[in-house]
Amino acid sequence: MMWKEIKSVFVTGLLIFLPISATIFIVFWVFKYIEDFLQPYLSATGHYIPGMGWIFIIAIIFILGIIGRFAIGNKLIDSAENLLRKIPVVRTIYVGVKEATKAILISETERIKGVVLIEYPRKGIYTIGFTTGAVISEAREKSGKKLVNVFVPTSPNPTSGLVILVPEDELIYLKISVEDALKVIISGGFSK
Repeated sequence: MMWKEIKSVFVTGLLIFLPISATIFIVFWVFKYIEDFLQPYLSATGHYIPGMGWIFIIAIIFILGIIGRFAIGNKLIDSAENLLRKIPVVRTIYVGVKEATKAILISETERIKGVVLIEYPRKGIYTIGFTTGAVISEAREKSGKKLVNVFVPTSPNPTSGLVILVPEDELIYLKISVEDALKVIISGGFSK
């Protein structure tokens, strides 16, 4: 019994430790990479100040944001994305990071309208899903039902999953926040 409790505490600690340490590692690695890249060039000019990597990252983000707001910039970005999507390993990384970034940065109201329970993959078994604002008119017309797009995320990576169309009268709306539902999904059901 005591071994079970120790194992449970360890797994809980691991679920907390891994995302935090991975985030810190990635942020530190990106900063260090840019800092190490810039230092020789800026030191040669006599304008190097430790920590300039952060300023450089922020400047790049703003420049890309400005470029992305214009039609020509969008065409350049689309061309670069199409090129990245053709490289096998790079494609997987790029698409995964882009979708995860979209999921994080797009406002909740644009992305998800509500947290629902649906009977999936069969009657009697329930799955958490997220209703989206998108509507597929042709599906509604041809089925004769008011279908709602429901994104069913996979655990532990909620950025992957599938979209199913569910008749509105079969949805059970939950009064929990999107964040709380995502915690349950990411933790594999261990979080409340």
